[in-house]
Amino acid sequence: MKILVVLFCLSMVTAFAVEDAMAASGKCTVVKVDGTQMVIECKKETRGFSTGNQIKIKSDTQKADASK
Repeated sequence: MKILVVLFCLSMVTAFAVEDAMAASGKCTVVKVDGTQMVIECKKETRGFSTGNQIKIKSDTQKADASK
């Protein structure tokens, strides 16, 4: 019985991990910034995103100039 409970818990953890990995994503460009609001334009369809949802934004990093 304990083995069944452990297997169930592991399957639930795996299911939640896969759901996070399969979240919607897209390559977008910032079009307008106004105070705390930002307008972005995406190249692909915006399926999976809706008004009011929170998103994480990962900005491009600038590589250090090796010639200095």
